Amino acid sequence: MDSTQTYDSLADVYDLMYPASSPDIKDAVDFLARMCPEGGKILEFGVGSGRLAVPLAQRGFEVHGVDGSQRMLDKLAERDTDARVRAFAADFTKVSTGETYDVVFIALNTLFALHTAAQQVECVTRMREHLTPGGRVVIEAFDPMPYHQQQGEHTSTRYLSPTSVMLDSSHVVRTQQLVLVIHTVLDGTVPRPTQEILRYAWPSEIDLMARIAGLRLVGRTAGWREEPYDEKSDRHISVYAVDDVKDQGSSGS
Repeated sequence: MDSTQTYDSLADVYDLMYPASSPDIKDAVDFLARMCPEGGKILEFGVGSGRLAVPLAQRGFEVHGVDGSQRMLDKLAERDTDARVRAFAADFTKVSTGETYDVVFIALNTLFALHTAAQQVECVTRMREHLTPGGRVVIEAFDPMPYHQQQGEHTSTRYLSPTSVMLDSSHVVRTQQLVLVIHTVLDGTVPRPTQEILRYAWPSEIDLMARIAGLRLVGRTAGWREEPYDEKSDRHISVYAVDDVKDQGSSGS
């Protein structure tokens, strides 16, 4: 199952997995708003059902979003009743909207939904290509260490609603930096399992991808509230700017 099929299958429960009531959403929107000039343009890779894109648009930014899952974009349209967000169904590794943006970002584990390092580099490169001068690329990603240290199968349960839970069973293939996850919704009906494959990357590896794409790291925090990043952090928010030295070298060749 590819990532498009995965997120098509998860579309009906995605907003339960990542509810709009989460304070993390306001924190993320505040953080991204600080990165963008008033009335500026923002592009989200993996816009999904619009959990971040819609509140950003409601703050007056021009927001565009890209997603490989049409089912997710249908959910976005249901949420975005004023049609404030312009959405594109496209492959992250090939997309071009034909426009540039002050902020281009990818949240949650979306970068890891691409299953090879080469695909992830292409994605970051496409993000770089959509930046205006002085713009910023923002990447949210989880720290892989807990998964990389995992032995055998691991099972966890997450609350979805008063009548449903999701059972997650994961297996790690360390040699390929892959996490294989089976999500199963238990709600009194026939169980609906969905397979998800994530190719995790270390922060230093993402920094290298950014360098290859012509970007340089300008900031890293442990969360959207700009908590200090250290060895205990379970995720990172990394901010990149265009590598001017590399750009000048390319233009002179």
